[in-house]
Amino acid sequence: MKKLEVFKLYSAFEKQPQEKKDLIIKVSIEEFVKNGYEKTSTDVITRRAGISKGILFHYFKSKKNLYLYLVNYVKDLLTEKTMEALKQIKADDFFERVKKIVLMKQKVTAQYLQETQFIAQAFTNPPVAVKKEMEEIIKKHYETYQEDFMLEHVYIKDLIQTEKLRDDISVDTVISMTMFIVEQLTNKYLALYKNKQFDIMNNTESLIRELNDYLKIVKYGIYKRE
Repeated sequence: MKKLEVFKLYSAFEKQPQEKKDLIIKVSIEEFVKNGYEKTSTDVITRRAGISKGILFHYFKSKKNLYLYLVNYVKDLLTEKTMEALKQIKADDFFERVKKIVLMKQKVTAQYLQETQFIAQAFTNPPVAVKKEMEEIIKKHYETYQEDFMLEHVYIKDLIQTEKLRDDISVDTVISMTMFIVEQLTNKYLALYKNKQFDIMNNTESLIRELNDYLKIVKYGIYKRE
């Protein structure tokens, strides 16, 4: 959903002071992450945010609309922060860039931990009440950030030393394999964090060590022996 469309749909909320909006958003995200969609109480949200239930429903009409607003808000926020950080990454080697990207994403996740948990839950296990709307949101998101975008802004193929590639290995294969590794590792450590087996704030050494091991296998498996 485009920002102009969001503003029109939730104009009463968008016109509020930023501090007030930030508090309502923060409290709502925390409650949805803690309790899930079904068990989240708008009574608790309004009490914590210091507003009446009538005001909340004036802004969003329903809990469903509040949830969908938050999905779009968080999705756009994390995308914006990730892209800003991505532009700062400098690397001449493909695999060094990948490592820096993973570290960068960990830092963004640590900075916006509640938001990351919220959007991960929304994307991987959409509530039944908003499943249809979430399918559309997810579809549009992946259409926007599909392979062409990833190749241009994230996994830059020009950084692969093609002159050193083995004759039976293609650049596309290298990128696909690397993307798969990063995706699976990200999912693994997110699951460990959810089960309280991984401290995403203070301990990224195990993730980076494991990523390094996999990237070494890829790197020394695709290039010709010198």
